[in-house]
Amino acid sequence: AQTAKKASAPTAEDFKRWEAQIQEYQQWLDLVRTNDYRLWIRVDSTHRPHRLYLGEGFDKVDDQLKEQFIETFSRVLAGHPDKFMLIDLFDGATGSPIGEFGWGGLKFYSNQKAAQKEPVAIGR
Repeated sequence: AQTAKKASAPTAEDFKRWEAQIQEYQQWLDLVRTNDYRLWIRVDSTHRPHRLYLGEGFDKVDDQLKEQFIETFSRVLAGHPDKFMLIDLFDGATGSPIGEFGWGGLKFYSNQKAAQKEPVAIGR
């Protein structure tokens, strides 16, 4: 006979740890929203998936940081450091859709500006 292992229920410590991690992520997202970086402008939570409007600083960072930023944002929206929320990505200046983050990872549409300026490093 096979016995299935039941996952143990999350403990109060688990919730505290998750909350602390989400707070850390939120602080970093607040930093990269400032005028020094402008990776994002606003999020519209009235739609599903959420709509994230990206700032001009997003085009200035390398692909690895773009992916890290979107994944972190998705985790904050999900409210859990190990879960993700679907996100549609929009150009903050024009309001045009430029990509999405979902089951297939981060995807940019072909109309997205490919202009890469000097890479910007952001501490985390």
